Amino acid sequence: MTTFNAAQYEDLKVKSQDLYANTKYEILESYLAGHGRRRILNAGCGSGELSLRLAALGHEVMGIDLEPAHIDLARANAAAHPGLSCRFAVSSIEDYRPDTTFDCVVSTDVLEHIDDDRAAFAKLVSLVPPGGLILITVPAGPWLFGYHDEQLGHYRRYTRRSLNQLMANDCEIEEMRYFGCSLIPVCLLYSKWLRRPYPVAESGDNRKRPFSARVLQTLLKLDQALPLPWGTSLLVKGIRKTVGRSVNRAA
Repeated sequence: MTTFNAAQYEDLKVKSQDLYANTKYEILESYLAGHGRRRILNAGCGSGELSLRLAALGHEVMGIDLEPAHIDLARANAAAHPGLSCRFAVSSIEDYRPDTTFDCVVSTDVLEHIDDDRAAFAKLVSLVPPGGLILITVPAGPWLFGYHDEQLGHYRRYTRRSLNQLMANDCEIEEMRYFGCSLIPVCLLYSKWLRRPYPVAESGDNRKRPFSARVLQTLLKLDQALPLPWGTSLLVKGIRKTVGRSVNRAA
C-alpha cells in the first residue's frame, strides 16, 4: 500500500519558502535553548528542513519518515549542507526500533496524520528517558478543518484541551501555546470557503511579491512574540515524567 500523497509532497517541496513553518521552527529552537547539544529524533521529518536547522545549531539529528519520497527530498537537501550531523531513514513511528534512546523527540505536524495518535505519541515518549524533551506541533481548531486538511490526509485538528489530554499522563507540559492567529482569516478563506491550496510559495517570495512577503513576515513575528488564545497551530514543550502510562515504557 502506497503512503505517497501528492498534495503533501508538493507542500514539502516549497517548505523552505514557507514563512509560517519556518517561524514555528524558530519557536521550537527557542525551546531547546540552554539544553546543550542534544541527540534528537525528528519523527515525520518530511523534507528535512527542521532536521538540518537543528543540526546546524550543533545537535545530532536522526530524521525518520514513512514515505520514501520524503526521505529522498531530505537527503537531497542535506547534500547541499555537508558536514552536519544529520541522518535520515525510512520508517514509521510505530515501527522504528533505534539502538539507543534520544535526549529529545521532535514531531511537527505529524500526529494529525495518524489514526491512533495515542499509540504514536506513546511510542515517541518511549524513545526518550525520564526528563527527556518532547516537542510537538499540530494544527489547531477543529472548526478550521477543511480542504487543506482533507488534501494532506489529516484525521483531526486539536484544541489545547485535547492535546493536553493526549500528553499529560506522560509529560510535564512546560510550554503550550497557539500560533498563527493572524492566519485564521487565510485558513478560512482558502481551506473552508474557496477550497483551494494555500499560496505558500508565492506569499513568501521576497523577489516576486516583496510587499506581501514583508506583511506576512511582520504578522508572523507578532504572533511569535505575542501568544494569543487562538491560532492555526499548537506548539508544546513537554518533559517526560518518571512515571507514566505503562505502555510508554515499552518500545
